[in-house]
Amino acid sequence: MSEIRIKRDEYTVILEEPEIYVDNEARKRSGHMTHAMAEFKPGCFIDFNSNCSPERCVGHSTFGWLEYRISKDAGKTFSPPIDLPLSTEYFYNGVFTISVEKATCCRDGKIVAFCLVNTLNGLTCCEPWQEPLVITSTDEGKNWSAPKRMCNHKGRIYDALTHKNDIYVLHFCNEQFIGKNPEDVYRLYKSTDNAESFEEVSVIPFDTVGRAYGALLMDESETLHAFAYNLNAESEMDHAISRDFGATWEVLTPCHLEKGIRNPQVALVDGGYVLHGRAGDLNGFVFYTSPNAENWDKGTFVVEKKGAYAYYSNNINLEDEKGKFLLVQYSDVYDDVARVNVWHMRVRVERN
Repeated sequence: MSEIRIKRDEYTVILEEPEIYVDNEARKRSGHMTHAMAEFKPGCFIDFNSNCSPERCVGHSTFGWLEYRISKDAGKTFSPPIDLPLSTEYFYNGVFTISVEKATCCRDGKIVAFCLVNTLNGLTCCEPWQEPLVITSTDEGKNWSAPKRMCNHKGRIYDALTHKNDIYVLHFCNEQFIGKNPEDVYRLYKSTDNAESFEEVSVIPFDTVGRAYGALLMDESETLHAFAYNLNAESEMDHAISRDFGATWEVLTPCHLEKGIRNPQVALVDGGYVLHGRAGDLNGFVFYTSPNAENWDKGTFVVEKKGAYAYYSNNINLEDEKGKFLLVQYSDVYDDVARVNVWHMRVRVERN
């Protein structure tokens, strides 16, 4: 893909040409369900990826362990990969594996990684999920704390963000991927003590039957947005907002997305809202823009490829000599099904 420019009335969103980050094809591996990134000081961030079997479930599993790299120049260069000790411990013990789909940082630079505990029984080595764990590092990823349970609800953490001095976490309290019962709910958790403890703030009042995935966004007015994927209507993304930091919620009309969305990731970059994820009907990697996080454009394919089990993604706001940008990390198949490499793409906003 060469550079793509998405023109809106007041600004243009520029998707720069992607570059490979983890070449799993070269090392005959795969990598699913771990794309967390977190900035611990300006321009310095940790970037996680998984190192998984290319054979189990044709590469579409968590059968493996995790690596991370450190960048101190806003993503121009990275350290050699480092194995995450907790993930290798769990993998060698042979009962569970660990995924880190989300991480954030405290204001003092402490890295907070949210660990999914995957069960190895199924082919994809994911569900049923156990209670999520939290590990932290106060020395830029050199050492890690002992794991602690974040809560007593089994399930999958779909997003985490830091706002001022607080950490907010979106947890789908469901052992399985798709919500099947009213008890399968999205809970918002909050930490006010640098990830030493987490307390439940609220249950987001989505209809959760047929729902999965999710995302959080804090906008410039300090309105907290929550989003969820609808298996039965991939072009209609659930949307709720809170104006009191998650204490109460208003469910809005679902966001219509012409090309659909799966595993949505939402961000605000230099005044423009962006959304990316796997398109509906397994049609590729799609990118949307919006002036308000409610009304989205028709969508632009970054990769248009039918039937690929890939395009799990994440993003992080950074700044370099050119200005503010969004670094998007995503997976793309190097075969026809689910064995994936990991790519980076920079997204910038240019005022018209």
